[in-house]
Amino acid sequence: MQEHSPLKKKKKVSFNSTQSLCHRCWQRVDHYVQHELEVLPPVPNPDPLPDPDPLPAAIAVPLPQNDAQGSNNRELYVAAYKRAPNTSSHCIFGACGNDDRRRIPKTIKLYMLTTYQLYIPQHARVCREHLQSNMWDELENHCTISHYFTAEHFTDVCNILTTGITSNTQYDFETMVGLNDDSLHFWVGLNGSELESILLQTPSLRAYSDARTILGLYLAKLRTGESNERLANLFKMSRRTLERKLKIARQCLNEEYVPQHLGIDHITREDALRRNLSIPKYLFGNNENTKLIVICDGTYIFIQKSSNFLFQRLSYSLHKFSNLLKPFIITTSDGYIIDILGPYAATTSDATILNSILENEENPLHVFLNQHDVFILDRGFRDAIHNLGMYNYEGHIPPTKDRRATELTTTQANKSRQITICRWVIEVVNGRFKRDYKLLRQDYFNRALLHMFDDFRVCGALINHFHPVICDSERAPAIINRMQGRVHSPNILKEYVEQKRLNRQRISFVRIEDNQIEDFPHLTEEEIILFALGTYQLKLARSYCSEHLRNGIYIIEVYRDEQLNDLAEFNISETNVFLIRINVQSRHVRAREYRGYILIDRDQTGINSIIQYYCTCLTGSRTLGSCAHILSVVWYMSFARHEGFNPPAQYLDSIIVDID
Repeated sequence: MQEHSPLKKKKKVSFNSTQSLCHRCWQRVDHYVQHELEVLPPVPNPDPLPDPDPLPAAIAVPLPQNDAQGSNNRELYVAAYKRAPNTSSHCIFGACGNDDRRRIPKTIKLYMLTTYQLYIPQHARVCREHLQSNMWDELENHCTISHYFTAEHFTDVCNILTTGITSNTQYDFETMVGLNDDSLHFWVGLNGSELESILLQTPSLRAYSDARTILGLYLAKLRTGESNERLANLFKMSRRTLERKLKIARQCLNEEYVPQHLGIDHITREDALRRNLSIPKYLFGNNENTKLIVICDGTYIFIQKSSNFLFQRLSYSLHKFSNLLKPFIITTSDGYIIDILGPYAATTSDATILNSILENEENPLHVFLNQHDVFILDRGFRDAIHNLGMYNYEGHIPPTKDRRATELTTTQANKSRQITICRWVIEVVNGRFKRDYKLLRQDYFNRALLHMFDDFRVCGALINHFHPVICDSERAPAIINRMQGRVHSPNILKEYVEQKRLNRQRISFVRIEDNQIEDFPHLTEEEIILFALGTYQLKLARSYCSEHLRNGIYIIEVYRDEQLNDLAEFNISETNVFLIRINVQSRHVRAREYRGYILIDRDQTGINSIIQYYCTCLTGSRTLGSCAHILSVVWYMSFARHEGFNPPAQYLDSIIVDID
């Protein structure tokens, strides 16, 4: 008995790899230690001893705040795992200004923990926009990451993993076990009723006993872009079985579901005419609404390089410096997809694609369209304008500047704005493909190219079926009313600046501070949007202001009042006016600056007080809206300097090392 009683004598023994302790002695020592912990008062933890390992996987460090919780007053540094911010005051995605905040589903937390080794704490919240955007793989780049974990964090991690391990029937599309609405939207982008509506429109798929599983797996493949191996492991099946189910879903959907939501035959001309929005109809249509307005564009699907040299040459784009294929999209003016054609070679221009469609007399597009229908296109279609005219269609593209000219004329600049204010919707449609379906965002494997276009058409049908189309803005009547007097208006201030050569004058201008101009009108943000005829230039204005205000203020100069006595010679009847000049740095070329001129009437208020404006940039002579340089000054002088603003993406300033 004496041999097995280590408690009789307290003796320090140094164990090594050759010594051992019998089970009976271990039990007695353990009981003794537990008894001592119960009777002795708590002793504050001493400073941790230094770890001899130079690169530890985990280090216990004290919390920064003073706490008397003993062993709970510790943080653990874990290099292999990361932790997102544990706050509910804002969206987990940094720099997000959305007010709505929701709990993050446990299935997403489990996915992020097991896939990206990123732990999302219990109190973290996400806004509706980011919850539905499926950008979780980019979360690490959009939030503050920490490698320190507390006991509470560790407990929550164990709970998340336990939930995932014990739920063997998780992600069951047949019974919807483990798939609430948020989790279902994360994996397939739809809710349960929307999945049922797809099955109702696909009888051949519904004939399978596991139809919901087949459909759910295929939509999860489109939505997440995960590899077949990972999806097969996640949904507890072999890769061969998964690929067989994906093939069934792809075939059934393309045969029955896609024709109901995509293609010339799925929509009547009358339905397409009703989709003409107010602004495009005012600019390019007619009052009777008999002219159909369509928008065309080619998008890109990036692919791998190929050992087939002929295919390699056809798929290599000198524009993007990458291998890709081009689906061709035709939409109405509200973004509803009429048809998707292709895929075409990367070496084929958009104009060549449209010409081949027009020259095919049997193409159903000619039956669908009537004479004088309108095509709104970009400059890449300039070689197709002649063919459109031959078939009695109207083609509109942004004009290019004349030879040896430095900027567009006022008529050309106004025409360019008319195109961009209508054509932006197809860029939104292209963005929906890449935003909602990650499979189309990454490089396609060459072995998957046989069904790549089928996948793209299914995505187009899903967008038509479930995504809301673009509606007329509540500002549309006000924008149209402002356009009516400006579409064909000349830029008088441009003539005044050029004839008096104000760009070369220095003594006639007096430099002042921005707070010395008290007569500049105060505008609301709604008035500024109406002034610009949209929000795109307003987004650029914030960036221009942010850059220029870092060096102090805009370089603002006021033209001497006595120099403005000849305005009547240029058909400017206002007399109580003042002219300011601003130097604005180009966002594209560092060595280039533009000069903007704004003529203000002191007797007017609101946007009516800005009677003339002109900039020396490419589109600065337009009277339909304004360029971003002019708008940046108007926005700052009339709104931002009074209300204040936060510079966009200011956190990027600390990324690059300054060596100057």
